Amino acid sequence: MGGRGPVSLVTGWQVSGTAFFHTGFPYSVFDNYEAGVLQAKNFFGPIYAVPARPLGPDPYCGSGAGFVNPVHPCQPPQLLSEDTPNPNARFVQAGCETGFDSGHLGAFPECDGRVVSFAQSRNRFRGPNYFNTDFTIVKNTKLSRWENASFGIGLQFYNAFNHPSFGLPSNTIDDFGFGWIFAAAGAYTSLAGNNTGGDSTRRLIQLKAQIQF
Repeated sequence: MGGRGPVSLVTGWQVSGTAFFHTGFPYSVFDNYEAGVLQAKNFFGPIYAVPARPLGPDPYCGSGAGFVNPVHPCQPPQLLSEDTPNPNARFVQAGCETGFDSGHLGAFPECDGRVVSFAQSRNRFRGPNYFNTDFTIVKNTKLSRWENASFGIGLQFYNAFNHPSFGLPSNTIDDFGFGWIFAAAGAYTSLAGNNTGGDSTRRLIQLKAQIQF
């Protein structure tokens, strides 16, 4: 008996885990205002927003894009705080289009800037990358006088590093929060189930006990 004590401390351990990573999902930018105008003319398809200039090589969301009023949203805001056109905005203001791929610079309703004509390709932009990892450690101990039975106790860590992962930004230029991210990406594995939303994305720890026979 004396020789079995130290052995039982170093045997029966079970360690497992999962890791998830993928680059950001693609998305397009739409102009719902113009789509609503065209519905009166019996056109019911989505309308891509018209770029204000050729789109640059930076289609990914910045690290500060997440959650209310971010410092660096995925897209520059269309208007400055004093409701004047933002010279760094990527798209023509909603309501200032003159066609599917053209429009006037400036703010609605004047739209008194020069005419620009650029096409936005489908899925031109990408949201934030996703990363999550889970970890489980369990100690199994044989139950005496019960053949092939064992008792296990351990901990399960969901999102073990408490790493935030964000969803896609608002992708309609007529939205006041255009370019902002308002929700976390749903976790693939969680105490609350799969892809249940932001309520399950923080680190969660579960005490686990089991009997195997």
